[in-house]
Amino acid sequence: MKMQLISPKNHCGGASHSTTQAVRAGNLIFVGGQMSLDEQGHVVGTDITTQARNAFEALKRVLAEAGATMADVVKHNIYFQCEGDEAAVAKFMDELNAVRCTYFTAPGPTTTETRVGLERKGALILVDAWAVVGEKKELLSPPGHWSWEQKLPFSQGWKVGDMIFVGGQRSLGPNGERLGIGDIEVQTDHAFRNLDTMLRLAGGDRHSLMRQNTYFRFFGQGSEVTSYWEKMTNVRRRYMSIPSAAGAGLRITGFPYADELIQVEGIGMLGDVKQRLQPENHWDWSISNSQFTQGWKIGNMAFIGGQISADNKAKAVGKDLETQTRNVFQFIRNVLAEGGLDETDVAKLYIYYYVPEDWAQIAQASETVAAAQNDFYPQPGPCSTSVRVSGFAFEDLLIEIEAMAVCRD
Repeated sequence: MKMQLISPKNHCGGASHSTTQAVRAGNLIFVGGQMSLDEQGHVVGTDITTQARNAFEALKRVLAEAGATMADVVKHNIYFQCEGDEAAVAKFMDELNAVRCTYFTAPGPTTTETRVGLERKGALILVDAWAVVGEKKELLSPPGHWSWEQKLPFSQGWKVGDMIFVGGQRSLGPNGERLGIGDIEVQTDHAFRNLDTMLRLAGGDRHSLMRQNTYFRFFGQGSEVTSYWEKMTNVRRRYMSIPSAAGAGLRITGFPYADELIQVEGIGMLGDVKQRLQPENHWDWSISNSQFTQGWKIGNMAFIGGQISADNKAKAVGKDLETQTRNVFQFIRNVLAEGGLDETDVAKLYIYYYVPEDWAQIAQASETVAAAQNDFYPQPGPCSTSVRVSGFAFEDLLIEIEAMAVCRD
């Protein structure tokens, strides 16, 4: 399938690692992270209303360049940075929703909102999206499913052809009430059960899930990190196929509700003809014989799960960001090669990294990642979404990167 790289003139998105703002492959459009930036890449606006409007206008502009509109968006993610307590976050979300509800009408795209760190000082929001043009869409809305506290135009999921897009699944009730407060095992069970329901409604099941991301809130350190991940993952495994979907496990600052501990989202594809991408002598997880998966190739798509710089016991390799980043890009290359692919087939990267809250260090870290990325993906490369997270599934990791690839004709 031919890929078209989208780079609107005088447009600066939210990713400092790529000049490409979106990639169109057939009727599918991957859009990299968009912020409220001017043409020189400086943050515009100090309030969420201004920044949200600018970020969504940027998204709209990129989509138009790719031959799409906001009505074609099937999935969008909000990465936001908000200081303050639960009341401050609630006010922030109300102001954000007031803006984005002017860009989408019900039934709108799926949504996942995660509270993270952004790469630019003063930035409050980054938004990215997946869009599909000219295809019949089927709304996925299970009866009795969880819902939001307020009326919003967003959807739980969409089925488009053989693809299934599932938004962030949460431990909430039909009226938005929080369930399993303070208990990661209960919340994990609810979130994954909801994800399972969505897949079955689309005519698939957990074996159809190609990409599954888990965002979780945890502030422990050292060995507590791995222990917490294993506790959560022992619940996740009840709902995972054998072998599992590819994906990423990311520790974040939080969610729109302070007592939420986890959200999960996924992309599935129907069909039994697929190739598991599982290189030998690769890094591995801390739970032996887990049957987790590094990547899948199915139809015209390949999903490379979050790659980390680790050994076969899930111990971090490399104490600095540059070493870990280059190891990660090499691991992505190895997984791609299992499917007969290389970096030229990659349409989108998701880059998650950890660096202390110091803007000089953040700027240096961003440059380090960009330099390594340009060695593996010379400009113009794939579009990308890049955010700072609180950590990963295992201690001492500094970066995790996912890749989405399209098989060329």
